[in-house]
Amino acid sequence: MRLPAFLVIVCFSSLFLTAGCDSPVAEEGSDYPQFPLPVNEKIRELRNCCDNLFNEGPPEFGIGSFFLNEWQPGEIFTILELRRLDVTLYGTAVYTEREKFYDIDPDGARPATFLSKSPKENLLYIVITNEYSRSIGELRALDLSTPHTPKELPPLVRDSTYNISSIRIRELSDGSLLKVYYSYGNEDTGLEPGYYRLSETGPPDELLLAHSNPDGPSEAINGFDLSPDGSTLLYPIHPDLVPGPAAYGGPRPELATLHLETGTRETLPVQFNVQQFLWARYHPGGEQIVVSNYPRNILGFTSVDIDSMYIVDLNTYRRRPLDTRTWRLYYTADVFPSWSPDGNLLIYGSAKVFPSDFSLGRYSVFTLDLTEQEK
Repeated sequence: MRLPAFLVIVCFSSLFLTAGCDSPVAEEGSDYPQFPLPVNEKIRELRNCCDNLFNEGPPEFGIGSFFLNEWQPGEIFTILELRRLDVTLYGTAVYTEREKFYDIDPDGARPATFLSKSPKENLLYIVITNEYSRSIGELRALDLSTPHTPKELPPLVRDSTYNISSIRIRELSDGSLLKVYYSYGNEDTGLEPGYYRLSETGPPDELLLAHSNPDGPSEAINGFDLSPDGSTLLYPIHPDLVPGPAAYGGPRPELATLHLETGTRETLPVQFNVQQFLWARYHPGGEQIVVSNYPRNILGFTSVDIDSMYIVDLNTYRRRPLDTRTWRLYYTADVFPSWSPDGNLLIYGSAKVFPSDFSLGRYSVFTLDLTEQEK
């Protein structure tokens, strides 16, 4: 029984549920709207959390959650259940052709919680950030071109002393690869919190920007990104999390950029909701970003913000909320959006919220068609 993996899911949910959200920029949701409500017709379910999860047999304990997904040409990678979905895109219709499950959780306690596919290389970088609510922060690389032995962790790239949260990879104009990770730091080893360029020849890695998140590993995942051309680091700035009702009027997070060649920093003139984490992803064209943060009061105490996911135009800094709710009967928690390679669709994880027991369901994979909406 994969109970430990389930505990990790619960842990991530509990982290998100401490977040607050308040925004004068976008209209807030009304108190207890009358459900059922129609679901955005541009949303399609791609992978259900609760189907038969294992090609080798029936699911163990019914556990499955797909809250983070990365879309590469012809394939989509998902976690917590580490899978590759081979897909074909006809317009905005996405068809799943084959599916492969990678069992890299030997003791049932260490599922991957972040992934990033390396361009040009057939490597899937995996970060194992959490074990029974304790930070691990290991970085491993799964070679997709070779057979994988079940219950075998991929080769280690950086061990847990690096306390890594997430990694992003871009191909530069000269054909080289820029691999940047965020580390929460390690006082015992003298490792400073910040963004590091991964050295292909081994440690030490280059510190690009010293930056400390006040929440540390409680942030769960650092939602930074690199611009499509690799010239710019886009990163969240989080204030200290104010617990309880005061969080709703507390300081807001910000998004900032660092130009890697000139060292120029800029804070984007956009207001974001008060919450525990901020996640951003560049559009393939580089002129937009999709941003998500966790909606306020998702368990339905007084109100719920429906603008937990939105697109920001980097020319005008206009913020446009997206309708991403995937369940007609009540609210959903919608997280970690990423773009399709052509930039016409979003892919994200969505979980049902059950008001009767104040709990979150497991995350399924959904796509949102943006082709007929203003970009």
